[in-house]
Parts: sequence; C-alpha cells; structure tokens
Amino acid sequence: MRVFPSYSVVLSSLILSGCVASTIISAPFKAAGTVVETAVDATTQSQSEKEEDIGRRVLAERKAERKACLDRADNKEERKACKKQYKDD
Repeated sequence: MRVFPSYSVVLSSLILSGCVASTIISAPFKAAGTVVETAVDATTQSQSEKEEDIGRRVLAERKAERKACLDRADNKEERKACKKQYKDD
C-alpha cells in the first residue's frame, strides 16, 4: 500500500517534461519573490507621498496656529485680524 505513492511520484516525474517540472519546482520561489517585492514596496515611500505628508503637516500646524490666535483674541477686532491672517485655511 505504501509503495504505490512512491511509485506515483517517480512515475509522474518521468512522465512530466522538463519544462513542466521546472515550472512546478520554480513556482514557490517566484511566489516568495513576489511577496518580498510587495513587502518592500509597502515600506518605501515615493517622493509625491513624502510631499503630501509634508503638506498635511504644514496645514495641521497652520490650523493649530489659527486656533491659538483665536483663543488669545480678547475682542472682536482681534478675532477678525486672526481670521484675516489665516483666511486661506
């Protein structure tokens, strides 16, 4: 009973052409290479992504400055001045 699986493996390797056998053997290595490439791509950051992150950080800082200015304002004129200073936000 246990001899049959052994013979089937040997016979299947003889029946398969070298082309098909090499594809079957190399497939796991190609898949592993794809996983590594995907992991490296996920951890790297392009220049445009870096610029977007910098832009978000600058906008967040400006928003915090505007809020601080409005919190410090004592009267209506000072609040208008803060709003005018940060009107682009």
